[in-house]
Amino acid sequence: MHNALVGVCMITYNHQSYVGQAIESIMSQITNFDFELVIGEDHSTDNTRAICEKYAQLYPGKIRLLNSDRNYGMGGNFTRTLNECSSYKYVAICEGDDFWTDNNKLQKQVDFLENNPEFVICFSDIHIVDELNSANAFLPAITKDVFTIEDIILSNMNIMPTPTLLFRNVLPESLPEFLKTALSGDLIIQLLLTDKGKAKYIDEKLAAYRNHAGGVTKSKEHLEKGEIARLNTYHNINEYFNYKYDAVFKKRFLSMARESLIYYSRDKKGTEKLKHYFKHFPKYLKYSDKINVKEILYYHAILFFPLVLKPFKK
Repeated sequence: MHNALVGVCMITYNHQSYVGQAIESIMSQITNFDFELVIGEDHSTDNTRAICEKYAQLYPGKIRLLNSDRNYGMGGNFTRTLNECSSYKYVAICEGDDFWTDNNKLQKQVDFLENNPEFVICFSDIHIVDELNSANAFLPAITKDVFTIEDIILSNMNIMPTPTLLFRNVLPESLPEFLKTALSGDLIIQLLLTDKGKAKYIDEKLAAYRNHAGGVTKSKEHLEKGEIARLNTYHNINEYFNYKYDAVFKKRFLSMARESLIYYSRDKKGTEKLKHYFKHFPKYLKYSDKINVKEILYYHAILFFPLVLKPFKK
């Protein structure tokens, strides 16, 4: 549908238990404009492809299913699907295991961006659900409703839940190559967008993120690998921006170095802990503007003499 105002970018892989609900939540949107759902189905090994084909036949002209003769991987599939949304004025994102919970989501967000040209992206609060759609709280309380690129860089959490995003299509014509291999493609998109304008938080739960057994593991080992990948993403995008936000990124690098040094050492013992220390302590020093002796002594106490600090914690 070439005259559609909004393109909804959906990537999906082995989501046969969830993708139907995701598609239906988008097709249920009530709007005074046309929108189209673009599905990047990544050569699933279950019935996901057949389910998507069924819905594409059910909604001709409203759903465009991309051909997949191979598995592109999450980053590659996201890039190719997002590229297929280049003709729309606005783009929304909903992955195949998430879904929208408000039939007026698109209308509310488009109305806001239409009336507020200084904003390039808007997002909302979110539900988190399990396989049985049981809801739980997700985000910590957000205390403001306007965010800049500095907020995104410095935040220790993903401020913008991906299924709630709607943004102006002001992305570069050629997306960065590192997006294809990034674990945090949504973070890259948020930074590319907030380089061009502000982000608006809508204090409503407009979508749901699904936390399920087939999703990303939350083990400490995986989280540590995720932090390394996120750090690489920050370095890549800092270079992409020609270091114009370098001072802000350095604050983020220092915060991540502290976290890596302390948090990811807790389960390590003996020589394993020493290896961890010699790997991460130089990174902490690298991003520190000046040497804070008290802070260094404190971190060493946490790492090697935690019992000394126990009385003070109490």
